[in-house]
Amino acid sequence: MSNDEEKLPVNPAQGTETISRRDSIKGRLRRYFLWISFAIIFTTSTLAMVYSYITTKQEATGMLRNKMLLAQVFLENEKSETASLAQRLAGDRAVQLGLQLESSSRLKDYLANVKTEGRKLSIEIFNGAGEPLIISHKITPQEQTLITNALGGNSGTDSVYTMLAGEETPAYFVAYPVFYGKDIIGVVAVRFIFKENKEFFINLSKNLECELAVYTKAEPVISTSNLSIDKKTYNDASHDTALFEKISLTSGGLNEYASIMDKSGTSCGLLHLYISSVPYLRKFATALGIFLLSAVIIMLLVIFLVIRVSNSIIKPIEILLQGVNVVRNGNLKHEIELDLHDEIGRLGTAFNEMRSQLDEKITTIIDMNSSLEEKVKERTATIDKLNENMKHYLSPQLYASIAGGERDASTMRHYRKKLTVFFSDVANFTATTESLEPEDLSTLLNSYLDNMAQIAEKYGGTIDKYVGDAVMVFFGDPIFTNDKDHALRAVRMAMEMQQFMIKFRREWQNRGIANPFHVRVGINTGYCTIGNFGSDMKMDYTIIGNNVNMAARFEAAAKPDTILMSPDTYALVKNEIECVEAGTYTLKGISEPIKGYMPVGIKNESKVAFAEITDNKELVFPEIPVDLANLDKSEKRNLLLAIKDIFDKVKNL
Repeated sequence: MSNDEEKLPVNPAQGTETISRRDSIKGRLRRYFLWISFAIIFTTSTLAMVYSYITTKQEATGMLRNKMLLAQVFLENEKSETASLAQRLAGDRAVQLGLQLESSSRLKDYLANVKTEGRKLSIEIFNGAGEPLIISHKITPQEQTLITNALGGNSGTDSVYTMLAGEETPAYFVAYPVFYGKDIIGVVAVRFIFKENKEFFINLSKNLECELAVYTKAEPVISTSNLSIDKKTYNDASHDTALFEKISLTSGGLNEYASIMDKSGTSCGLLHLYISSVPYLRKFATALGIFLLSAVIIMLLVIFLVIRVSNSIIKPIEILLQGVNVVRNGNLKHEIELDLHDEIGRLGTAFNEMRSQLDEKITTIIDMNSSLEEKVKERTATIDKLNENMKHYLSPQLYASIAGGERDASTMRHYRKKLTVFFSDVANFTATTESLEPEDLSTLLNSYLDNMAQIAEKYGGTIDKYVGDAVMVFFGDPIFTNDKDHALRAVRMAMEMQQFMIKFRREWQNRGIANPFHVRVGINTGYCTIGNFGSDMKMDYTIIGNNVNMAARFEAAAKPDTILMSPDTYALVKNEIECVEAGTYTLKGISEPIKGYMPVGIKNESKVAFAEITDNKELVFPEIPVDLANLDKSEKRNLLLAIKDIFDKVKNL
């Protein structure tokens, strides 16, 4: 049996339960400490190595970039020197005299003695007609453009492709006009051809302490070493106006590319600087060795500390575990003795206190459990009853919103929303109720309000409140669809309520009620303020605002058994609901007269009814007036057919 599989007794007094050393707290504690320490050391070392690699790479990249910038400064200096020579020759009296005489021999003799300070430059001279007097290379179209501009009085310096032994090579080309008085008598052109000035680039490579190459169309023109470039890299670097880099500290080395561009932004060649990555790899390898050695030393130190610390922690824990097993077996008198003043000592003390109270707690829990289930049932029933009662005091939408946690009981939260508001009340309610006994009035009013509520719920309206016989409903909160839908549902609800009132009045007249209810309705659409209003002890979830008041004003202005709606509501429903203009009203609180509209039916439905004969052979006429002036031809035809049908039925009785 291995050490990891060695069995240790949990309770020496019994010697029946054992755990493996691997699963013991000591084994796990040591493993956890070691793994955590290893993870910290590994992570720290890895981050340090990554940081070292990144900083080394950044250092190499920055140095190579500075070398490239310095190389570009040297090249720009060569371009300036070339331009200075061309300017000096253009102002030289000997060159001017040679051009006046158009003497190629004189110009050749003079130019043979011109000092170029160790640089290889080709000098060419053209007369005022642009014809060459001294020429050493074939003129390319780009160079011809600079010569032509110089003949026009504009000197020019640019990077170009020039022809050398039938091959293109990068060069700096300068064309400078030669004046005699105010007349241009010729042009001096000077070339700095890269391929002919290899010595310059060798010296530049030595000064920069790196390898150097110049490419044309991915082919080396000048190279201080066996540098090469693939076509993809050449194309990418040539079209990049900034410096182009390929940095690798493993095999590819450090490469910096800069495109040699003319003034139009076209590449005339590519400059390449290269530095071996070996010195930087050595530097990184040294840092890596230091990190690894440090990690090994720290890990050994951690292992030593883990063993010491785990031993000091595990022994008291084993004593505590033995005591727990004794108590677990039912001996609540066993006391754990730990002579420690740390957290484990406090744990032992707490365990002893827990042990002394455990029996009492167990007894209490048993007693409580015996009555808990019955109490839960009672309280659940009470809550269900309260919820059921609360439904009768709130609109279904508001109740669902509160029960779902979407609303809270705060009077501080209000918001603005566009709603369609409905008001209705019973016309001459006081006069109607004077002739009724209280019992009949209660039954009649409750039946009326219950049916109104059912119709409102059918159309998804939120019942705000009942004020005696008045009903207030709004559409658009807490469930919002769109303004047109809210207005249509409100108007259709009002029309169904008026249809219901016909049947309602008939039923109550049959019961002996002489003056049943006649209802008037007002509807308006607009922005309202919604929220809880009141105090922390008593509040209402309601809406307020001018548009609420306007709906109430329209209701007060409506005639009994009619619906009066505002222009805003009419604009939303006119395409679905047949409406007539009811007149212009001066409403309280409204400065200007305002039109009111009355819905008379739903479009594309049969809207004209004359009368009906009930099963009891009673002839009943609707109480909604028919506006004969506004009937179209089909509606008039339907009315006449309805009258004829009633006539035939009465005739046959």
